[in-house]
Amino acid sequence: MHSKNNRQNHDFQIAYFLAGSCKTPDAAYGLLMDQRDDRDVAIKNLKASELKQKAKIVRAKRKIASDDEAEQLDGQAELAEIEAFAELEAKNIAAAHAELAFIDKCLAAIEPHRKYRHLSLPEANEACQRDEWKLEFIERAENQLLTSGSISHDDYAHMRRHPDFATEIAPAIAAISNLMLQKGGRDQLMKICEQKTFDLPKLLT
Repeated sequence: MHSKNNRQNHDFQIAYFLAGSCKTPDAAYGLLMDQRDDRDVAIKNLKASELKQKAKIVRAKRKIASDDEAEQLDGQAELAEIEAFAELEAKNIAAAHAELAFIDKCLAAIEPHRKYRHLSLPEANEACQRDEWKLEFIERAENQLLTSGSISHDDYAHMRRHPDFATEIAPAIAAISNLMLQKGGRDQLMKICEQKTFDLPKLLT
């Protein structure tokens, strides 16, 4: 089930599947700033939309005042359309403000945990990529070894290109593989998978 309810994303989606899917606070912060920019621009554009709507109403009323019956009917139809969408637009505006407020709440919760907050946002986004991808690859290895027992060729090829493959990713894969061979190892790995390096929902509680 996925209903938008006048929003781009629900709080749950943001916390668990968007920013919550990131492995580091800085990556989550960067993703949320993109989301924030989108909602902020949408809200700022409301003024322009409001002015355009007023212009449509003025033109529609001119048509209604015309001596031409067809023009009058067009004007009435345009006003009816504007009124019909007014309630939906009000809901969209309220939803955009609510979504922006939740994004700001997430950003405030993440900020103290950022490793690169001393850098500009573009620099921080770049600086966190190495750790973010390393942890992403390790998680993919856990998921694939748990479900299929092997790592896909494409993912393994990408993992090998990471600068920390030999020192951190490959040892992690070996440890996961060895654990899976042990009695009860699968259950142990499931517990390990529950331990996140970055847990946004927990920061929000």
